[in-house]
Amino acid sequence: MRILWVKAGKLLPVNTGGKIRSYNLLRQLAARQETTLLSYYGGARDEAYEQEIKRHLPGAVTIHTGAPDAHALEQGLDYARRLPSRAPYAVTKFTAPAVRRVLTKWLEERRYDVAVCDFLSASLNFPRTLHTPSVLFQHNVESALWRRQADYETNPIKRLVFKLEAAKMLRYESRAVNRFHHVIAVSEHDRELMSGMTDPARISVTPTGVDVQQYQNAAQPRAGESPSSPPLVLFLGSMDWEANIDGVDYFCREVWPAVLEAVPGARFRIVGRNPHSRVLKLASDSVEVTGTV
Repeated sequence: MRILWVKAGKLLPVNTGGKIRSYNLLRQLAARQETTLLSYYGGARDEAYEQEIKRHLPGAVTIHTGAPDAHALEQGLDYARRLPSRAPYAVTKFTAPAVRRVLTKWLEERRYDVAVCDFLSASLNFPRTLHTPSVLFQHNVESALWRRQADYETNPIKRLVFKLEAAKMLRYESRAVNRFHHVIAVSEHDRELMSGMTDPARISVTPTGVDVQQYQNAAQPRAGESPSSPPLVLFLGSMDWEANIDGVDYFCREVWPAVLEAVPGARFRIVGRNPHSRVLKLASDSVEVTGTV
C-alpha cells in the first residue's frame, strides 16, 4: 500500500505529544508499507532538518513555505489579517499555496492508495474534492479545547477571541470530519465527542502507544536521590501549551495540598519544554520545574 502522510510543521525534534504520536506511527507504517511524509514548515529555511527527516523517514518530502515565525506583535497582525476567514486561525495559519498545489496534483493523479491529514492544521491544504481515499488523523477534539479555553480565560480580550475561535472551530471541525472519508481518534472519549458530528462508524480509535525501551531506566534514582527517596509525582508534557499550563496550575492549587497532607514529603516534578512563566511560578520546596530534558 502507498501511503501519503501530510503534516504541518517540523516533525523533529520529537519533543511534543503530537510529534511523538505521529513520529512513532509513521515509523511503524514505513516499516510495513510504502509511506511518504510531506512535511511543510515556515520560519527560516532549515536544511539540516530537511536532511535529518529523510534519514528518519526515507523518501520524505519537505516544503519550506517561507511563512514567518510569529512573535507576539506579528501574530496579532497575522490574526487580524485572517480574521474574516470562516475557518479558525489555528487552521488558516498553516495553509500554504505551495502545499495546496502539490497535494492537488498528487491526489488527482492518484499516486497514493490513501492520504492521511495529520490533524486539522493541514486540512485546508487538501483539495475540496478528494480523489484519493483520505483520513483525518486527530490528536484532540480541537473544538472542545477551544471552548474550554474560552470558559476559563479571565482576560476579557482573550476570552472574546477564544469564544470567536471556538465557534469557528466547532463549525470547521464538524465539516472536516464529514469531508474526509474516515477519521482516527486518539481515545474512545474523543470518538464519542466526534460521534455527535458524524456517523460513529466513520471513526476509528488508535491510542497513543509508549516506546517502553525508552523508559527502561526511568525507575532508577536521579543523581542525589536514593531508592528510599520520597514518593514522586511526574507530569510530562509541553509546558508552553495552554492546556498543560492550566492543568498543572490547577493540580498545584487544588490537588497537591491534599497530597502533601496525606503523604508528607511527596514531590511533584513538572517536566517539559519551554515552561511558561505561570509554570515557573509553581516551583517550591515540593514542586520542581525542570524545563527541557
